Amino acid sequence: MEYTFNSMIFNDITICQLKNNGFRFGCDSPVLAWFTNAKEKWHIADVGSGSGVIAALIAKAYKSKVTAIELQEEMFECLKQTVSLCSMQDKISVINADIRQMKKEKLYDAVVCNPPYRHAGTGKTAKDEIANKARFTITMNIEDVVKFAKGSLKHQGRLFFSYDADMLIEALHICKINNLQPKRILSLHKDISSKAKLVFVECMLAGGEELCIEPPLFQQGSIDETKGYDNIFKGIWES
Repeated sequence: MEYTFNSMIFNDITICQLKNNGFRFGCDSPVLAWFTNAKEKWHIADVGSGSGVIAALIAKAYKSKVTAIELQEEMFECLKQTVSLCSMQDKISVINADIRQMKKEKLYDAVVCNPPYRHAGTGKTAKDEIANKARFTITMNIEDVVKFAKGSLKHQGRLFFSYDADMLIEALHICKINNLQPKRILSLHKDISSKAKLVFVECMLAGGEELCIEPPLFQQGSIDETKGYDNIFKGIWES
């Protein structure tokens, strides 16, 4: 396997990715990491961690402890290298496992996941199997993530995930029937005149029915319109 090594937002964060095949993360992973606004005392499970970008950014920006879980062997190798490159062995532990088969040995303060959005056969496929598994619900879907969170979170623990805006109703329904109450939603748009592309959701286990719709993020537009989005990639995060 050949790899690329890319700096990400902070000078001391380097992410290992597969060079010629496999899944390469997009803007949704850094935005999701920022969206968690994690607490330093939290222990977080990063489900389907991939190359470890979410785990590394959370551990760096918020100083939280992270357990990064990845099933695919090729991506797990990238994850291990990311942790080593960032010198975060004391903050991030890694597990090569399928969340659908993991024994619940500990409870987490939060679970974070950037899951596959599309069901197999409903979108453009890649030539590479690794990339397809990351894009489509072949090895993991939102229901798997929610059930893992339900069984792995402390009382009133948090689940954070990103999802295709067009399919949000499906995800929220699955969360609610599993006692994970949506508490906060943020939408990401190409520009101020475009419909939402992605949404970022925070749920609370056994939480009350009160939902906050956050001000949206815009990728393109005037300086004022894109300020929130730009600040994420400038490393201007509030802890």
